[in-house]
Amino acid sequence: MRQVIMRTWIVVAVLLTVLASPMLTQTSVLDDSSDNLQFSSPIQATISPTSGWTSGGQEITITGSGFSNLAFSNITDDGINHQWADSTADYTDQAGEWNSIVVDSNGHVHVVHINGGNYQIRHSVYDGTYWNSATIMNCGHTYCWDVDLVIDDNDELHAAYTTYNSNYETLVYLHYDGTSWSDTEVSVSANFGPVGIAVDSNNYPHISHAVSGQHCGDGLRLASYTGSTWTYHSVDIGSNRGCDSDIVIDENDDIYISYQVRDQSKLKVATDKSGSWDLYTADSGPSSSSLYPGYMTSMVMDGQGQLHIAHFDDKSDDLRYSTGITNGQWTTTIVEHSGHTGREPSIAVDLADNPHIVYHSWANFNLKYATLNSATSGWSLSTLSNTDVGNGDSLFIDQNGIMHVSFYDGDSEVMNYATKSTGLSQTNEIRVQFGQYGSVTGTVVDDTTITVSTPVLGLTPGTIDITLWDKDDNSHILSSTFEFISQDDLDNDGVLNVNDDCPNDAGTSTQDLTGCPDDDGDGYSNSGDAFPSDASENSDSDGDGVGDNADAFPSDATETTDSDGDGVGDNSDAFPSNTFEQADSDGDGVGDNSDDFPNDASETQDSDGDGVGDNSDAFPMNAFEIFDSDGDGVGDNTDAFPNDASETVDSDGDGVGDNSDAYPNDASQTTDIDSDGDGVNDINDLCSNTLANAAVDANGCSSVQLDGDGDGYNNTQDDFASDSTQWMDSDGDGYGDNWGDSSWNASREQGWPGVFIIGASQPDYCPDVAGNSTADGYFGCLDADGNGIADLLEQNETNGTDNTNQTQEPVDTDGDGVSDLEDNCPGTSPNTSVDAFGCEVVESESEEDEESTSAFDSFFSGDSDPVTTTVGIGAILLALFTLLQTNAAAAVLPDTFRWIQVLRKNSKLTKEERNELTYLQSIVQAYHSNPEELVEELNQLKSDLTGRYTNNEIKKETREKLFTLIEDLLSSTSGELYRVAHSDAYFGLAGAIDSEDRSKLLEEKIAMSDEFDSFSSNQSTHYSPQQTMISEPPVNAVGAVHDDGYEWYEWPQNSESWWYRKAHSSNVWKQWDD
Repeated sequence: MRQVIMRTWIVVAVLLTVLASPMLTQTSVLDDSSDNLQFSSPIQATISPTSGWTSGGQEITITGSGFSNLAFSNITDDGINHQWADSTADYTDQAGEWNSIVVDSNGHVHVVHINGGNYQIRHSVYDGTYWNSATIMNCGHTYCWDVDLVIDDNDELHAAYTTYNSNYETLVYLHYDGTSWSDTEVSVSANFGPVGIAVDSNNYPHISHAVSGQHCGDGLRLASYTGSTWTYHSVDIGSNRGCDSDIVIDENDDIYISYQVRDQSKLKVATDKSGSWDLYTADSGPSSSSLYPGYMTSMVMDGQGQLHIAHFDDKSDDLRYSTGITNGQWTTTIVEHSGHTGREPSIAVDLADNPHIVYHSWANFNLKYATLNSATSGWSLSTLSNTDVGNGDSLFIDQNGIMHVSFYDGDSEVMNYATKSTGLSQTNEIRVQFGQYGSVTGTVVDDTTITVSTPVLGLTPGTIDITLWDKDDNSHILSSTFEFISQDDLDNDGVLNVNDDCPNDAGTSTQDLTGCPDDDGDGYSNSGDAFPSDASENSDSDGDGVGDNADAFPSDATETTDSDGDGVGDNSDAFPSNTFEQADSDGDGVGDNSDDFPNDASETQDSDGDGVGDNSDAFPMNAFEIFDSDGDGVGDNTDAFPNDASETVDSDGDGVGDNSDAYPNDASQTTDIDSDGDGVNDINDLCSNTLANAAVDANGCSSVQLDGDGDGYNNTQDDFASDSTQWMDSDGDGYGDNWGDSSWNASREQGWPGVFIIGASQPDYCPDVAGNSTADGYFGCLDADGNGIADLLEQNETNGTDNTNQTQEPVDTDGDGVSDLEDNCPGTSPNTSVDAFGCEVVESESEEDEESTSAFDSFFSGDSDPVTTTVGIGAILLALFTLLQTNAAAAVLPDTFRWIQVLRKNSKLTKEERNELTYLQSIVQAYHSNPEELVEELNQLKSDLTGRYTNNEIKKETREKLFTLIEDLLSSTSGELYRVAHSDAYFGLAGAIDSEDRSKLLEEKIAMSDEFDSFSSNQSTHYSPQQTMISEPPVNAVGAVHDDGYEWYEWPQNSESWWYRKAHSSNVWKQWDD
């Protein structure tokens, strides 16, 4: 709200005082003698600086809050005849036909106006140097009528206007948050014409407007925003009323609305101050036809709560001014009545609450200005701008007393801006009392700051209270004090500066320094006192925090007291209250002087003096005994059976205690019991429960008890005590190591357990691996899928299909004898020797080249060593090679099978390569069932190979060959690892054949495969033990991602067997079972 107005006579008195005498150059000291002491509440405030010279005249600043409400206002007129200065604000065609102006806290001018030519609403801003204008929104190719603008405490703009179309008349609200504009359609039933807008203490907008109707509308209505929605209040409903309204809101959020009741020819004011709407007449004629007031109203409230309204009389074409309060007397004067004048008035009050009005005169089509002369109480009229101007105008007076006017220039069809000072300035003052030294006038800069100069007369050193005297003559003592200081004794401690070691700090010290702060009053200054708050101490020689006077060891920082007076400080004394003890080396609570075992925490006393503490001594009073191991009460040194609680004496020395010895004095006899009646006492009988009348040996054992199944192996060592064909199960899977099938003889590797026994029951085909296979007599091998068939005998899938998805013969594109599916080196040159994977075999000059270590050499040479089977040779070949394991059988083969003999001749490995490959195979055999450990071992092997190659321990070719196999193994699936683990051929240890011979091998495999397929087609549901196990796809295989979020992969290819896993992952594949 505006500052409180000073009465006219006070203003005149001030002006006369200014003119009659020069301004005072010295701060006035006000008389205290007539103070009417009316004490009010104290004020929390700070003073800066907090002290000053006794000579006075020093400016200080008081900081607190609520100072504005305490101050009295002082308004002065500079006496200058200020002139209007105008300029163009917006050159846009027909800009500013209707406009409203405000000024923000930064002094920036804001004008919201309507462009009649383009049907636009625009916003123009003047920053003190330039005008910037922009379009807010369009009126929609129809007219927008009038516009009213208000600014809130946060410098945000609120505006309202009306517009219409063929269907309805609309009230629109605009809001500018400092960055952008927004608009809201408030009502579609508003009468087209001027409206008023104001904001409450919450900065919520309220808009007064007429309800849509004939002429002036169907009543006055108020639209109010609650913070979330718009609410509507009917103020004065009736025909032909409510138009040309304006609105103000006071500091209590009471609302006042001026408006016209046209059918009664009245200017009315409505207010909700009482809690409901009350209506008052501000102006009317003797009769409804004698006067038509209330057109184009503009209203403002001054600091005293009085309303000022400028309005047009459409009967006499005059400008009228009505003023008053809602429930009091209203007075109306004619501002100007010369011709058709007073249209579009806009009113504002200055710092002295004097009204100022700008308006449009149709007499000369110019913009005029009127103000109430406080000296004559009459209106002073002048022309603000000539020619066809002022059709739309708005006036705003800022806090510095500057008038700002926006108006429409009809000649140039642009918006102009004019400004002029009222000449008034306002200061807020307050009386400040400095204790007994009197009062001076201070300036209230704002609500939190007061500036004042200290008095200059009669000051002596000392600290005084400061009191504020408000406009109602109430006193308010400040929470802070002020100190006057003499320049001879700056700290006011009674010690002159020349003798004061601390001239700026008051103090009483006398010992080390003079005149310095001494909080404990012991004569030593705080800076020189190790204990400034303890009068009994002033030094701490050893710096341990205990004063020398109280410290038993003033030069030892680790000690302060000696409770037992033994000369050892309590901190070092394990027994601070025992003069006889100082240390406890073993920490057992007994001092070293009293402890028989000062370094043994578990012992303190040795009663029998045997060197063993009582706690550990089972016989603390017997120096001959220490232990009683069996707890029978007899010491170990005396006990013949120290670990047997039931015995202590062996009289006959036969090793049997007297308590158990039937003959305690006969060393040759201890018992006469023979429970099984075999003639051997139980004490010597190794085989109890012997059958009656059975012949036994000296140990009481019959032949049956020694070997129940008669296989020559004692029952205690026989894994199959009831089976004479089996006696050992090396891998512990329940199947015996012996075999009864002679065809297995060649397949048993050298060093494997078991022997050939005709009729051997459930022989273990894999005696070195605990397994669960049972099919077709092949017991004890791994069977991962639990179908009874050993994994190593499961059949592989065919590698190719034709266009009808029927199985075809394997394809060997380069003719090297290795099918494309298994060929790691496609495109091999003709007649080139290749290994099992279709890659060329490099000739070696090693003396070991002629050695043959393949399983096939052993097989065809007639060697009795077991034949090593390799993964990758079909199940039928395995059966065939088993039959053809001797040279005699091979000799009768037809010529078609002579290629077999070549397997005995083509081992091309050097001794170095064979050794490294054998070690690699042993790693795979050991860890193929644990992929994680296998990966770790293979990577370690790669590192070792690189190091050995760097040290010239192996050849480059050996390292490269091993690296190739390692990379293949790292990308292999668990099923593939299982198959190659025991395959000498995979590791090159079974030799290699050239392209021509391998082609012959492939033809024979196809021939035998056809025969086997023909045989298999006649079977129904029987599966051969040799059927190859189908493993999961490699983890790095790439499938197709479907919409279901999974990746799908057909494995083997064209098999219609599908595998899946989560899309974009490296999870193990899972087989789809549909």
